[in-house]
Amino acid sequence: MVVFDVSRLLFCFVVFSADVWAASFWPQILQDGSHRGALGQSLHAGVAEPKVKWKYHAGAEVESSVVVGERFVFSAAGKRVFALSKEKGELIWSFQTSREVLASGALASASTHGSAAFLIGSDDHSFYALEQDTGKLMWKFTAGEFTGGATVGEEEGVVYVGSGDSKLHAYFLNGTKCMDFKATDQVCSTPALDKTGIYFGDDGGMFYMLDRASGKKTWSRKFASGIRSPPRLEDDAIFLSIGDPDGSKSGEVLRLSYEGEVQWASDCGRKKHKCDSCWTAPAAVHDVVIVGCGLDTKSRGFIWGLERETGSVRWKIQTKNDCQTSSPVVMGDAVILGCTDGVLYAVEEATGVLR
Repeated sequence: MVVFDVSRLLFCFVVFSADVWAASFWPQILQDGSHRGALGQSLHAGVAEPKVKWKYHAGAEVESSVVVGERFVFSAAGKRVFALSKEKGELIWSFQTSREVLASGALASASTHGSAAFLIGSDDHSFYALEQDTGKLMWKFTAGEFTGGATVGEEEGVVYVGSGDSKLHAYFLNGTKCMDFKATDQVCSTPALDKTGIYFGDDGGMFYMLDRASGKKTWSRKFASGIRSPPRLEDDAIFLSIGDPDGSKSGEVLRLSYEGEVQWASDCGRKKHKCDSCWTAPAAVHDVVIVGCGLDTKSRGFIWGLERETGSVRWKIQTKNDCQTSSPVVMGDAVILGCTDGVLYAVEEATGVLR
């Protein structure tokens, strides 16, 4: 059974095998713009507790998702953005911001659009483009607070990110502005991309598809709770979650068509709190959809396994604290996710059994 306690570590990158480590390239949240995390689908989560190859004490809480390049690992803690050597976990560079960094970054490759950059926003209202090798500031722009993650469209050379000024921003990788889209509330949902669309939600419960070429709205749908989930774009549907941890203390998991029609909305078989608040991207694994939810005010968390075609509950795991801020990563026929109880879980997709 793999239940790995990381509660004493401020930052720890867990390596399951040397082969996985050598092959891994994870340039943004859930690997690519679709948020499918395709790399993990060809791997296998074993039953033995994973060995820690190295750990780095960051000096503050790490709320920014780790991204992995060819040589370096990038993240942030407190008011500091940093890069570590991929092989040994040694500090390569750090960059100081004026307020905390809660957002997650993304890597952009060197191209005709700009130099190789690590792109990340901060609570100081600035979005930074830093040189991957040195951490030197290349350019920045200012907006509202940045809480969600950035997504890079390499084809058009554009980074997409939402902020607290209720906008989705798009900037070319050389730092010039591409466009802004005005939403109804702050945008903390990491945008997803396919060939024609940009998909994201806002805290007012609106979910949008924009035309990727023009930035104009194709359609939008209104839901009962805020959307901070990165949408997961599968061949058959869009999967996302919604939640309100403070007001209704409830949330749901959704399956939408690419025309924006709701195919199902799951309350996880519960009435008052439904699935609990859910802010993470559901993982669609074969015929099961898996998502982490919870309420930190009640020190309660759930990992839900839902039927892919109907949204009904197949299995659930109750944890000791909130699981709503960690998107599951697929590894073969299992998923890996962490909760604020300090535990990293490996769960079989079909049965909900802990590995």
